[in-house]
Amino acid sequence: AIAAEHADRMVIDMVAPDQVRMLRAKLDAAAGRAGRPAPPLASWLPVAIDPDEQSYHQLLGTIAGYLTVRGYREMIEAVGFGAAVELAAGGADREQLVAALPREAATIVGAVGDAETVRTRLEEYAAAGLDEAVIHPATAGDPAGERTLTALARRGFVRAM
Repeated sequence: AIAAEHADRMVIDMVAPDQVRMLRAKLDAAAGRAGRPAPPLASWLPVAIDPDEQSYHQLLGTIAGYLTVRGYREMIEAVGFGAAVELAAGGADREQLVAALPREAATIVGAVGDAETVRTRLEEYAAAGLDEAVIHPATAGDPAGERTLTALARRGFVRAM
């Protein structure tokens, strides 16, 4: 509601398309109540094209950092990773949490896979109501995210700011 009333955009982080859809609806409704157009909805999205083991480790490590954070914790539980949330609540360290998360977790809250899979996933986010995808490329195993960003640029998905 605060973003709908006062912001030039609402920025979210590490969400699945279903969460985007739900947040888009809330943002639009709040903007309607405030009598103004809804601001754009943007999200930081972890992205990796053709990730290797290092990339997956980095992506899962990012997720591990959110396992105890209210809002994210519930979202991560809702997509099927409650066991990792419980481990985090019990004080497990980052490496234990990364080990407890399956690779699939990286694909739930971002765009990960071959170039076509990532393209399709970014289109899913757009269809769910995301106006702006802020690409956060995995850089472990892909220095500076060059492989990912180059592949996205070739397909017209990346523009310089």
